Amino acid sequence: MSIACEPQPKLPFWETVSLSYSTYFSHFIDSLRASWLWLIVVATFTGFVSWQQRSWTATAVTNLKPGQAPQAPKPGMTALLEIDNILLLLAGVSIAVAWHRLMILNQRPGLSGSNVATKDLWRYIVVAIALFLTLLLSIAVVMLPTFYFLLPAPGVRTSLPPVFLPLILMLLVAYVVGTAVTLRLTLLLPARAIGNTNLTFKQTWNRTRGNIWRLFWGIVVTTIPPWLIAEIGFLLIIGFPRPANLASDDFVAQMTVSSTVFTVYYLLIVPIGIGFLSHAYRHFFQAPIEPAE
Repeated sequence: MSIACEPQPKLPFWETVSLSYSTYFSHFIDSLRASWLWLIVVATFTGFVSWQQRSWTATAVTNLKPGQAPQAPKPGMTALLEIDNILLLLAGVSIAVAWHRLMILNQRPGLSGSNVATKDLWRYIVVAIALFLTLLLSIAVVMLPTFYFLLPAPGVRTSLPPVFLPLILMLLVAYVVGTAVTLRLTLLLPARAIGNTNLTFKQTWNRTRGNIWRLFWGIVVTTIPPWLIAEIGFLLIIGFPRPANLASDDFVAQMTVSSTVFTVYYLLIVPIGIGFLSHAYRHFFQAPIEPAE
């Protein structure tokens, strides 16, 4: 029987979420094994870039005069920030692929970062880009006409057109639809991570029918709480930024350290949300997770 014709199993929500957290803590050493080199590299580079950025901000605030436009960042600074973002994304993907393979294939991670040279990781990236473009396309279909109707002609001042609210509502609907479609297809990510290139977009779409909210809230519950813990800790230790402190050396040092620590923490908690996708993939395409009685 084909996947498209089989009964569509419902994902046991709390069992899958619980499994995502429990397997993370029980395999925490494996998490470190997959991420330790990335943690060192990304922390070093992020710390350097953050120090440069905060120091530039402090200097710009100190030299800012009333009525004067803020100084634009140097091109080199922008390039460093982009490299840092790319490095962070690559680290996250590398850890994610290693964690998928551990959760689904029971394959322990190799040397941290060694999977960058594998086809599975780059197939994973290709699918991630495809999912992002799916979301972007659904929004662009509405956004481009919206800009056409809402932007006034040059030199013309006018009130908001009558179609403003309907177009904004259409944009919101397009975003929701795009998000729903993307969620239905996210299980292609663990499939590519373990080398399953036979699973198609159509099969994934059919198999996850009726599980949008389970997938959505599962991703939320396994990603947002750990992130909130870091944010709350940041505010308790650093506090809310105050304009009077932006130019101080202490504030620059605090922000540099906090940015570096937060980046390391982010890489460490990536496997929790990735684990949810792994267990959901196993439920739909391997052995269904049995709900607790």
